[in-house]
Amino acid sequence: MDRLPYLNHPDGLSGEALAAYEHISASRGHVSGVFALLLNSPKAADLVADLGGFIRFDSCLNPAVKELVILTALSENACQFEWGYHVGFAQKAGVSPQVIEVIGQRLSLDGQSEVSERERELVAYVRLLLVHKRVDDSLFRKLQAQYTVQEITEITLTAGYYAMVATLLNAGQIPAASGNPALPEPGAYRTTSL
Repeated sequence: MDRLPYLNHPDGLSGEALAAYEHISASRGHVSGVFALLLNSPKAADLVADLGGFIRFDSCLNPAVKELVILTALSENACQFEWGYHVGFAQKAGVSPQVIEVIGQRLSLDGQSEVSERERELVAYVRLLLVHKRVDDSLFRKLQAQYTVQEITEITLTAGYYAMVATLLNAGQIPAASGNPALPEPGAYRTTSL
């Protein structure tokens, strides 16, 4: 039995749930993942779909930065379903397989020559926010030297959004789609240091 009903088809939906399904389907072409779970709360599904659409398609962030942030948030939250899709999106955006591996395995950034200083700072920023809930001034100043205020705001928003998405997908125990890459399950990581 599913922990939460997975409503990825309009069959049996009516009222607000059907309207939310149609809204999400029209904007994304289908309803799956977090949205199939969010339809259990139709108003939330509508609101989250709009925010997610902005983050994915209208954010000021360049695709590689956006995907680095998303992958880090998904890895730190062990979100199999979304990780399985975003690995491909990250590769298309130019993120190297080596950097994806470092993020996915939650390896220490120290001594990782294949991770640029800029990538290292961005991954550390997201990890610190999501794991330790704080970022030191030194790292924040480094981001300020590289990104605008709007970009830092949207980097932070993207990290938080995907942490929220991961939380719901993990509560629903939604695995990576068949054939998609998966993360190690919590407890299987080699290290959790930054």
